[in-house]
Amino acid sequence: MCEVHESMYKEFGEVYGMSLMGDDEFIFSDPRVLDQILRKEGKFPIGGAEAVTTFSEYYKENDMDYALTSLQRGPEWKEWRSDVNPDLYVLWASYLPVIATTCAEISKVAGKEVTETKNLHISDFLSRAAFDMFSAVLYGESPETTNTEKAAPEDIEFVKATKKAFDITGTLMTNPMEKIMGSDLYKDFVVNMDKTVSVASERGMERVKRAVNTKAKHESKEETLSASKDEDQESSSGCPITAIKEKVGLNRDKFIPSEYENPSYIERLVNRENLSNEEIAEAQAPLLMAGVDTTAYVMSWFYLNMASNPDVQTKLAKHLKETLNGADVTTVEQMESLTYLKACFRESHRLTPNAPMTIKTLEEDITVVTGDKSYFIPAGQRTALNLRGLPMDPKYVENPHEFVPERFSAEAVAARKGTPSEIALDHPYMNDPFGRGKRRCLGANVAIAEMTVLAARLLQDWEISLVDSGEAVQSPTRKWKSKQKLMLIADPYPAMKFTPRNP
Repeated sequence: MCEVHESMYKEFGEVYGMSLMGDDEFIFSDPRVLDQILRKEGKFPIGGAEAVTTFSEYYKENDMDYALTSLQRGPEWKEWRSDVNPDLYVLWASYLPVIATTCAEISKVAGKEVTETKNLHISDFLSRAAFDMFSAVLYGESPETTNTEKAAPEDIEFVKATKKAFDITGTLMTNPMEKIMGSDLYKDFVVNMDKTVSVASERGMERVKRAVNTKAKHESKEETLSASKDEDQESSSGCPITAIKEKVGLNRDKFIPSEYENPSYIERLVNRENLSNEEIAEAQAPLLMAGVDTTAYVMSWFYLNMASNPDVQTKLAKHLKETLNGADVTTVEQMESLTYLKACFRESHRLTPNAPMTIKTLEEDITVVTGDKSYFIPAGQRTALNLRGLPMDPKYVENPHEFVPERFSAEAVAARKGTPSEIALDHPYMNDPFGRGKRRCLGANVAIAEMTVLAARLLQDWEISLVDSGEAVQSPTRKWKSKQKLMLIADPYPAMKFTPRNP
């Protein structure tokens, strides 16, 4: 699909129409068109995931009504988003310490697992790393699946099944007859979804019960302390519960009783009391699938670009050492200081996005303007932003097929302000793969934090290189191709190795 949209842009220009499997699409290359569209989204916008019918149909067939709500539109979706949004999208920074701890454990075993024993191919290692990080956010601790000596079989099964379900979904979207005809491929999708949902729901309910018990114990202590406070106000001021509250009060103005130093996402949902235990448990499968696989896809391109450009990687490692001096990233201030790392992620998304387009659909007619022309888009027609247009056009981007993070330095951004190149490179819709507007990915902020913290740790500890240098992104002899599954991925993903920076 990257090749398709690059060629369509070259042949037909910045605006063109397509029909994919009978669905008409209106495709623009100017991201400012999406500004016009998002202003017309209304209270209940249509999400891109609604088009991924394999998941919605599976949820319907298995009576997973709460999970289904996350893919739909209308007041029910709005209520769902309001319930799950504050403790994940808004309070993302509160998970940085547990993410950092998890990344440190991942980095400790990276060389052993990928290079020494070769227990894990780098693509599997990154999938498991994504699972470990997001599990730590959801549950408060990592399952350590990147460590084959500690990984639980059911966790490994979950990662494999989720990855397979995502890949099959991509095939079913481009060939819907597979489902209509009841092919083995669709049956394989159902088998893997069954495994995913079973493990996630069981684990989710187990964690919900633990959170409920922790909450009950805290409330019991609070009652005792309240009675004690009436008797001796002065002595209660230094009680353990007060000290914990001061340290762990991470839910804005509400204390969250927790098993951990930082409350987990499930503990926060339990204490917010907006959802039933069953709804929280049912939400685990969709959250884990989206939180693990999307992050893994983005990381796979980032590390392939790092391994393909050793000079850039060396410069980044030097920047990390100067900025962090070996420390883990546990604060927002540290994240903001990693300017060259952010530029590397931004350049990786420009050169090798995990999807060639950003798609939006409106429920009302709209006329948009780009350049000196206006275009009528009827309600229900998909509109897309071509990520392979302006960012890859040499008229706007110098040497567009080269990996050059310096193009996103503060100086470079300032120099092109007010030019067409600013629109091609610096518009917010070009920044990352998580969408914009009210339907922006729920886990976007957490995913960005996870990828940043892991990269900062791994690249301080290891030099990551291709086993075969001929597999570099820019190599004319590389064997892999950018393949469209649910998202784009290098297939077959090239082998890599980890070499200690400080033996």
